Amino acid sequence: MLIRRFLGATAVAALLASSAQAEIANGRVRIGVLTDLSGGYEQNSGYGSVEAARMAAEEMGGKINGATIEILAGDHQNKPDVGVSVANRWFDVDKVDAVTDLVNSAVGFAVLDVAKAKNKAVLLTSAGSADFTGKACAPDHSVHWVYDTYQMGKGIGLAVPTLGKKWFFISADYAFGAALEAAVSGAVKAAGAEVVGSVKAPLGATDFSSFVLQAQASKADVVAMNNGGDDAINSVKAAKEFGLTASGMKIAALGMDSLPAIKSASLDIAQDGMFVTPWHPGISPEAQAFMDKFIARKKTAPSTFQVGTYSAVLSYLKAVQAVNTTDPKTVIAQMRKTPVKDAFTNAGTLREDGRMVHDVYLVQIKKPSESKGEWDLIKVVKDIPGGEAFRSVADGGCAALAK
Repeated sequence: MLIRRFLGATAVAALLASSAQAEIANGRVRIGVLTDLSGGYEQNSGYGSVEAARMAAEEMGGKINGATIEILAGDHQNKPDVGVSVANRWFDVDKVDAVTDLVNSAVGFAVLDVAKAKNKAVLLTSAGSADFTGKACAPDHSVHWVYDTYQMGKGIGLAVPTLGKKWFFISADYAFGAALEAAVSGAVKAAGAEVVGSVKAPLGATDFSSFVLQAQASKADVVAMNNGGDDAINSVKAAKEFGLTASGMKIAALGMDSLPAIKSASLDIAQDGMFVTPWHPGISPEAQAFMDKFIARKKTAPSTFQVGTYSAVLSYLKAVQAVNTTDPKTVIAQMRKTPVKDAFTNAGTLREDGRMVHDVYLVQIKKPSESKGEWDLIKVVKDIPGGEAFRSVADGGCAALAK
């Protein structure tokens, strides 16, 4: 009898210890939206991404298994050292469990290194380098949710028959621009086109005249704007100003992949430009409902990155709820088990290398005469299944999976 009682007490103690270990530390789940709050990428990420993360927290009721969900906001100023400083403070002092958005790939790589060292999670939504699931992959600590440079190149390669055979690149002069140029170059060459020249423009450039004039002198059929944020808007405006489209050149506006950016440039300037987007409000009733709710709160349509931030944060929170811990390896393993169906995608799956695979869309910016409303700005040219759009695990070279 004494032995049975002892075993019974031991079993209960073990159960209680296991339950205690599974509890969410500090009675709260903290997610930091580390983004550009003051620079050229604010419109497509920034405060809109912070709001989107809050919308995901609200959808969970603001709590997970009794733990309060808190959303923090930080500005990395597009500087890796600033991003690292904020991340260190968040992880060490504020006990942040996960960081999301990032937007600038160079900042993203730096923050991911910190997260790995401190066993935290990174939910990459607006940083685009395909290396996040390649040579820099960290499948136990990060997910890459919205898009990447490989997928952008692969998608725009499908437009070669429509756009033309000779391409010139105006690329952002940092990690994202270089990766995107490499991806687009490879894709268009595979489709039978040639690259006749390229030029690099610094982040935050306000005068694109010299770059556009070089593109004009190249006699290319297509000018690919491999940039984003305000840089994308300014480069498209410069192309219009110098008559590139009037002379017969076409624009692959790779960085104009959001409704707010197109509206800022105007349909008169951006019309007929083509790009690849992971999201548009016509994909589902849930997507349209999210857009309507976002507009009511922010007085503008959401960008693709902002909807993606909502989706990544919501999926993370659901996984935390299921496993009752914020340990990144455990949470991300749960996220892999759960299909993604929400306002961002109808059918997404998280792969073992951290890539969330979902359909993407080759779209064209409408002419002013085609638009039937304030946010009716694009038309879908082709649906691209996720399995065709994203690089395979085998081709990605994620060294962590070989361990």
